[in-house]
Amino acid sequence: MVSIYSYCLIYVSLIGYLASVTHACTNGEINDNTVTEKDISDVIQAHNDYRATVALGQLDDQPPAQNMQEMTWDNKLAERAQYWADQCNFKHDENREEKTGQNLYIIYYGGSHAERQHNFTAAIKSWYDENQYYKYKKLQKGDSRDPRTQTGHYTQVVWANTNKVGCGFASYYHTGKKQDQILYVCNYAPAGNYEGEYPYIKGEPNCEGNGMSNSDIDGLCKK
Repeated sequence: MVSIYSYCLIYVSLIGYLASVTHACTNGEINDNTVTEKDISDVIQAHNDYRATVALGQLDDQPPAQNMQEMTWDNKLAERAQYWADQCNFKHDENREEKTGQNLYIIYYGGSHAERQHNFTAAIKSWYDENQYYKYKKLQKGDSRDPRTQTGHYTQVVWANTNKVGCGFASYYHTGKKQDQILYVCNYAPAGNYEGEYPYIKGEPNCEGNGMSNSDIDGLCKK
């Protein structure tokens, strides 16, 4: 049996990188927490694929975006995300830097302990799939309170002004619950999900009209 949960908060240049291995997990034993270059590539590609899909108006029931920026990897964000994943605690890092957004995703495995394979693409897809509950609007307090219909992970993934992401994970055995768990953490800058704001400007892609240049990825912009 596998249980999956996500957690997010509403706010009032690809570089080869290997996450540092630490063992700060206070309620379990970490088996794997090494972010590979392939993981980094997967994270960037998933985010930019989804952002381009939205920007080009190819997502059902969602308008296109004028100002969707291309996402790049940021080592500093990743280091803090990895530090937090290594705590093995499914809650937000309240001490992360100001104006840093954060998405969390966790998998609980039933059965006996076994080697588990991490998959950032699946985590990011789960956040993006919240689009089915989202109607283009200004964000409101409480949009992410109901875990069955929350949309804050999705809006952070497609927040137009966010252009940096860094992620970490920890695959560990929870000694108290006697189960395997994998916790994923992605940090974003500049943060998205501000109350009273839209995630992006509605309209056909118009990078120059919004003070940016066109990215090499169709539909996306860069500063």
